[in-house]
Amino acid sequence: MSEPITGTEGLEWRLRICRPAFQDFQHLLPRYSVRSELNRQLHKLRWWDPDQLVVIDLPWQRLQPTGLVELFAQLDDGVVDTVRVLFFEYSPNPQVPTLWILGAMRADETLGSLQHTIYSGRSTIIRARAD
Repeated sequence: MSEPITGTEGLEWRLRICRPAFQDFQHLLPRYSVRSELNRQLHKLRWWDPDQLVVIDLPWQRLQPTGLVELFAQLDDGVVDTVRVLFFEYSPNPQVPTLWILGAMRADETLGSLQHTIYSGRSTIIRARAD
């Protein structure tokens, strides 16, 4: 039997998806099967290593100066080929490393100052309300 995949120092990240991210997913990907595929891709983040440039097979990069991270997921959809998912690291309990999914948009859309403000606002709300 194969060994389970483990993240940095044997840690497995906990994933939390905020409600506006679910709404982004439903707006961007109206078909349930494609949202399910995105969900399977997002579970790869459990093994995210901030020192590597890919998570298993998904590229990511940090957005400066916000501290947000964007992940690019390829989907088998006729409408949207690549989705940009924004997330950030915040752990109210240091023993449980947590990644928060903030939302998604098409990868071919520009990530302008308005989107930066929206996603930074979402991360501020999460920091204030996290358990």
